[in-house]
This record gives sequence, structure tokens and C-alpha cells, in this order.
Amino acid sequence: MAYDCYDSLNAMIIAQISDSHIDPESDKLEDRLKDLRRVVDDINNQDPAPNIVIHTGDVVHNGTQEKYDMALTILGDVRIPLHVCAGNRDDRNLIAANFQTGRDVSPRSDFLQYSIDDYPVRLIALDTTSAITNMGDYCRERADTLNRMLAEERQKPTVLFMHHPPFEIVDSKYPFQFEDWDTVTYLAGVLKKNEHVKQLFCGHTHRCSNGKILGIPASTVPSIAIDLRLGDVPEGAEFAPVYQIHKFDGTRFKSKTVVC
Repeated sequence: MAYDCYDSLNAMIIAQISDSHIDPESDKLEDRLKDLRRVVDDINNQDPAPNIVIHTGDVVHNGTQEKYDMALTILGDVRIPLHVCAGNRDDRNLIAANFQTGRDVSPRSDFLQYSIDDYPVRLIALDTTSAITNMGDYCRERADTLNRMLAEERQKPTVLFMHHPPFEIVDSKYPFQFEDWDTVTYLAGVLKKNEHVKQLFCGHTHRCSNGKILGIPASTVPSIAIDLRLGDVPEGAEFAPVYQIHKFDGTRFKSKTVVC
């Protein structure tokens, strides 16, 4: 998709990657490392360069420090700020220990939610991981934290990035990605009061999909790991990893899928 002219003072470019699933126990390890390397190299060569890279979870598969060390041999080469939210296969404490996690308004919380305030668009990472399943969860405590964070800057356009998408993926084996609708109700209750949230960027589904929650656009990005990827991919991407670029023009986002 071609980008229109935009207000450079309020513009911002976000590169989104997701679901790299680095795992020394997998027979696909070398392929996944190569896929991740191709994505990092491609992002580094983007012109204009993105302002920030967000990884929407499942950096590794069943998080251990050894696996994050392996992922960081490649992710550490990203030349622009990289921020990560926890996926269901991640360890949220190790995500916080190994990656930039912005400003946390609830440092005593068990959940990893934080804001990045240094850009024309404010970014807030959400924690949608469940203690008991691989599906999404969002409790009142997390929603209350998000509500406080959003109340800090109501005049600034804001995006949320998270692992589980809070909308139905109609072509998925599991169309609803959360444990139950009540968990999404907590999130929706916060969004209803905060009209400055412009977009939600998600992972988990390993495919490209689009939806809405209370009229707010939301999307998912295909997995970096080609062997785990689902759904349709752009022409020429059958054997190439992909990621997405989201460009804010001062009013709204326009997105494109990049084939490495």
C-alpha cells in the first residue's frame, strides 16, 4: 500500500514483528533463526527507518534464559528501539529482564504492562497472558492499570500492543482467542472511556487478520517463523518471512506487509 503525504511533526513509523518462537528443542531452530535474521536485517535497511520496533509476543517457545540469550544474538542487532510484550509462550519476568519495557505505572504488579511516551504516538504494552492456558486473559487489575495509564495523556494519540487479539478470527480453528468474553469485557470497558486509543496491534494467531473492538481497528501480523505461519501471505512470500510497517500520518494508521 502506498502512503499518502502526512504531517511529519506528528507522523510515526512502527515496525511490528511477532511469534519468532526460538526454541533449541525444535528441529526447525536453524530455520527460525534465519527467518528472524532476515527480518532484523530488512528492518535495519528500511528507508525511512521506523521509529520503533514492537514484538507482539512469543519471542521464544516456553521461555528460559538460554532461549532469550539465543534470540538476543539476533534481536540485539536491531538498530532502533525494540519493545516487547509477553506472549503465552514467554516468561514475563524474563521479558522484563532482557528487553526495554518502558515506564511501568504499577511496578508491584505481577503483570507486565508499560508505556512508551517518547514519540508522537504513545504506545502501551498490555499483558494478556493466562496462568492456566495458552488463551488470552485480561482481569480487572490489568484493566484498572490500563485505565490509569490512559488517563495520564488523553490528548495524545495512543496505540496498544498485545499478544492475543480481542476480536474474532473467523478463519481460525480457534476464532476467539481469549478464555471467555468476560475478560475482553474488562478491556472494552476501558476503551469505551478513552477515545484517544487509535489502534490495537496483536500477535498470537500466526496470520494476518483485521477486526475491531468498539470501532477501534485491531490487527494481527503473521508469525516470523515460517513453519508456524497460517493463512494467506503476499505473493512471493511463500518461503520468505514477513513483518508489518504501520505509519501514522497524524490522524490514522496505514499498514503494509513487508516481504523480506
